[in-house]
Amino acid sequence: MRKLVYILQAVILLTAFYSCNGEDNLEADIHDPNAFFEPKPSAQDEESALRRQFKEKYGSYLLFNDTIQKNFLGFDINGDSVFKVETLSIDYTIGQAAYANNAYTYLYLSTIEEKKAAVDFLEQYVLGHVTNKLMPYSWMLCSQINYDDGSQHPYAAAGQRCIVVATGLVARLRTEAQKKQYVDRILNMILGTLVMNNYDAFSEFLNVSKGYYGLAITASSDDILRNYAREHGFVDIVNGLFNTTTPTEEEDIKLFCTYVLNFNDEYMESTFKDYPLVLRKWSIFKNTIYELGFRF
Repeated sequence: MRKLVYILQAVILLTAFYSCNGEDNLEADIHDPNAFFEPKPSAQDEESALRRQFKEKYGSYLLFNDTIQKNFLGFDINGDSVFKVETLSIDYTIGQAAYANNAYTYLYLSTIEEKKAAVDFLEQYVLGHVTNKLMPYSWMLCSQINYDDGSQHPYAAAGQRCIVVATGLVARLRTEAQKKQYVDRILNMILGTLVMNNYDAFSEFLNVSKGYYGLAITASSDDILRNYAREHGFVDIVNGLFNTTTPTEEEDIKLFCTYVLNFNDEYMESTFKDYPLVLRKWSIFKNTIYELGFRF
């Protein structure tokens, strides 16, 4: 029994010795999820410095790659290395037990010059619309966003905790008008996700047209159909493949997102002066997104 005690004491001492000797080699606490989103403490390259400066300035992590951890597990029966890889999940929501399947793949920015230019673009044209209240847990900047099937290349992808912005085309934008159009598309995606993540906050907005969403409507001209829709608070109709309808709740929100990014109060009051429900929803929508942290 006494021999067993001595052995246990030796094991404890050896464990403590190696733990102390290994402290200088620790890079990050693997139990802290934040560690996967920030540069390693030992990293002193320009990209790491850029990411640290961004976090300090805005409170959000900055990524240029969707692989947030890659841990070596060992070798398989063929002698090939096996890794545990975890990638950024845009579809992840707070409280979710497991990561959802990603709908996107990405082309990365390859040089530090491209990455610096992407951060400059984000700061100059996008972040001014996003207050600290709305700032996501992380931003990822890439060259191009692809849907998994390769059919589309959205300008941005936004989830509850991360916003990805594609900046590969920024260098080709020559005029302020081109830049504004590009930024509006990015903001439309961000704003649309903001609304969908805070759906309950828009109940007053949706109640104005309650009972008239997604209705198939017929008339002799689009002008008559559009007038009917506007009388019930919609800015436009939806022309489908087989019929014309009033917008669904989601389509209504997307239309108002587009309008709020492209038109001011004077335009709306002039264009929809005969449609008080549209103007009422316009006012509610703007006030709601302002309260949520979006700035025009």
